Amino acid sequence: MVVTRWYGGIKLGAGGLVRAYGGAAAECLRTAERREVVEMAEVEVECPFADIAAVHGALPAFGAEKLGEDFGTDGVRFTLRLPAARLPALAVHLRDATRDRARVGEP
Repeated sequence: MVVTRWYGGIKLGAGGLVRAYGGAAAECLRTAERREVVEMAEVEVECPFADIAAVHGALPAFGAEKLGEDFGTDGVRFTLRLPAARLPALAVHLRDATRDRARVGEP
């Protein structure tokens, strides 16, 4: 919705302008699509090669998206994005699933 002021005069007056713009803003808010805002967190998970499958298997259950994957001589480092509220549960799950070999930390 667009409110355009074609005339530069004061025929509406200050109150009329406030009602026109306020009404347009209210209509936009009333008809706009509503979406839940979810705080996201980015983390790095480091693990040995033997635990790659455990990390990959956990991602869907915690709503995690893999942003990157870097292989080194000792293992792999994943960069993940997931809902911040699910981060503690993911860390516990990976600790248990990898016998405390996977490390979750800040990127």
